[in-house]
Amino acid sequence: MNKTKNGNAHKYNEEQLTLSELQLLTELENDARQPLSQLAKTLNISQQLLSYRLQSLQKKGILYGFYTMINFTMFGYTRYRVMARLSNFSQKKFNAIISYLSDHPNVQWIVECGGRWDLLFNFMAKNIIQLDQFLREIKNKFPEQIQNYGILTVVETIELGRAYFTKKTRESQVLSYFGRQYGPIKVDQTDLKILDLISENARMNSVEIADKVEVTPNTVILRIKNMKKKGLIHAFRPLIHLENTSYSCYKAPIKFQNITEAREKEMVNYLKKKVNVIAIVKLIGEWDFEVEFEVNSKQAMIDLTRNFRDKFKDVIRDFELIPLYHEYRYNFFPRDMLDD
Repeated sequence: MNKTKNGNAHKYNEEQLTLSELQLLTELENDARQPLSQLAKTLNISQQLLSYRLQSLQKKGILYGFYTMINFTMFGYTRYRVMARLSNFSQKKFNAIISYLSDHPNVQWIVECGGRWDLLFNFMAKNIIQLDQFLREIKNKFPEQIQNYGILTVVETIELGRAYFTKKTRESQVLSYFGRQYGPIKVDQTDLKILDLISENARMNSVEIADKVEVTPNTVILRIKNMKKKGLIHAFRPLIHLENTSYSCYKAPIKFQNITEAREKEMVNYLKKKVNVIAIVKLIGEWDFEVEFEVNSKQAMIDLTRNFRDKFKDVIRDFELIPLYHEYRYNFFPRDMLDD
């Protein structure tokens, strides 16, 4: 049993999601910021019933919050994946590491995992010097716990989403890329303050945001709309704790051999048809490629990975499977920007 930094226990039960819950989570995946009235209308239920189902998912520990996917690469940041193996383990020290990472303005994602690593976390840096400083700080703070670590550079992510919640196959879709290079974007302090507020609270209403930023609610609505149009705001998503459901999440990093662009494109096209594959990540470092998928049985995991490896055995040199246990944070806004 794991605990967050505030001491609340996470129950690793297997809650079977109902069809109505899966439909609700699917709509939140599409747009977690949409008004409850619109959400209720789409689901063809009353707002009272919608509120009950939301509260039920939160009570079960499945729906933990809402975050905004902000394309921080448009600010000139690069995402680095840190894979850490811990030693001299104690729950107190583990909680201290999670607390330190959660409080850091540039840590984007934190997850406890299995295999040869204990933690994966993403760091948003303007340059390699900033990354090096961060790594020195965490090693100095936890010298007995950080036994070993590896670094990967995230080039881009292809978001596929959780179609498996309500569908057995994925319909043809335009791929949603996150992290490709973009030209510089102009924002002011008002935009940055809004992004800061909604980065880990995507459903904060415009009136509350306006009060904190000291602008009008209409200004907030217009600013968010413009940032979406420019591609700076990518999506509004729910933070779902899959460990409290019957589903399990895995990352499968891959090292290529003799790969061509045509063969890689064929691989992407193959994976995007697999309804349980939720993301594809292109990397630089020990691994070249990463497949993230979610399944509700061990056999489904075996079938997906074995079929994939067999189909592309000519270009897969190495393959690893990393089970993901609990996600502690999603924050796509590098808060050091507020200090500039």
